[in-house]
Amino acid sequence: MPQLIIPKANEQQKALFAKFGLPLIETMEVDHFERKVANYLDAHNVLSLSTCRDNTPRCTTLEYFNNGLTVYLFSEGGGKIANLKANPAVSFTIHDPYDSGTDYFGASGLQVWGRASLFKRKDDPEQAALIQSYYRHSEGLKRQGLYEAIQALNFNVITIEPVKISYLDLRKGFRSFVWKKDASAEDEA
Repeated sequence: MPQLIIPKANEQQKALFAKFGLPLIETMEVDHFERKVANYLDAHNVLSLSTCRDNTPRCTTLEYFNNGLTVYLFSEGGGKIANLKANPAVSFTIHDPYDSGTDYFGASGLQVWGRASLFKRKDDPEQAALIQSYYRHSEGLKRQGLYEAIQALNFNVITIEPVKISYLDLRKGFRSFVWKKDASAEDEA
């Protein structure tokens, strides 16, 4: 059962948030938080994926798409695929541009820990088609004349199921809220 951990604001933090007119969320239902995170995922399409094999980390910037909290990636291959085959534990970040000189409280983003699975598109065409139905840019690829060429590729389909999510958006009152899929999420992350 998912749980949500909301950090308790101390008096200094409460005063700082009040001084700058920032909301301070102190309670929230898990499903409401999950919708906020899904909306954040829906509003973005690039993440930095961290994988690791033989104690050597790798971070790769990739386009993603999602269905709720589940994230999907298409990849032709590379070091990340070898890493995922050896170690399905992953982490990724998504963030908005940040300039503390313009808006100190404007930081927003997600850090997600999860478990990845992968398969080759042609090994399970029905599952690949279902996952591809969540992809937001098919029409754009068609307009560019790329859609058919991409369909011919036997790319890797990566699915990331989150086990832990940290969300920060100070302007909206989120101070590193942490969602865990279940009590064992700390061990998996």
